[in-house]
Amino acid sequence: MSYPALPISLYVTNRDVVLVGDGPSADRRAARLAAAGARVIRVDAGAFDANACRGARAVIVQIEPAPPNVEAIRDAARDAGALCYVADRPDLSDFAMPGIAERGPIKLAISSDAIAPALTRRLREQLERLLDDAGDRLDALVALLASARASLPREGRAAALYAIASRLRIGGAIEIDDD
Repeated sequence: MSYPALPISLYVTNRDVVLVGDGPSADRRAARLAAAGARVIRVDAGAFDANACRGARAVIVQIEPAPPNVEAIRDAARDAGALCYVADRPDLSDFAMPGIAERGPIKLAISSDAIAPALTRRLREQLERLLDDAGDRLDALVALLASARASLPREGRAAALYAIASRLRIGGAIEIDDD
């Protein structure tokens, strides 16, 4: 089943994000949240209390399979005004966690609306390779754009920045091997 999603980026800097779960998958999610500036509050599913959701921007359940109390966790998040994400359960989630290919401040989100997560992963890997191959030249372009953005007057700035960004080109094609 497809779960069409609106791609957005959620600002979590200095915001509480409750992370329900433990283990390597939850640890990776916690690291990504912390890198985005979130105040990560780790909670064990078995000891979950609805009060943990108060003031949270989001509640993430990173346990596979989802714990038996997952609907209660989701309801507590929503009651507290927080968005809820349950790993691999778009039917219980308010948002998706797309694959992310990134280099510095450049982040490319890849999603398949829960239809083909393996393809999403493969696309992320390929896009990461492209970003890494661009390396220092991409970093220099980003720095040039940041400097120009800070120094150009607001009037006409968008067009000037786009002209600089247009130095970037992606060549080639997506290739798919036959069976």
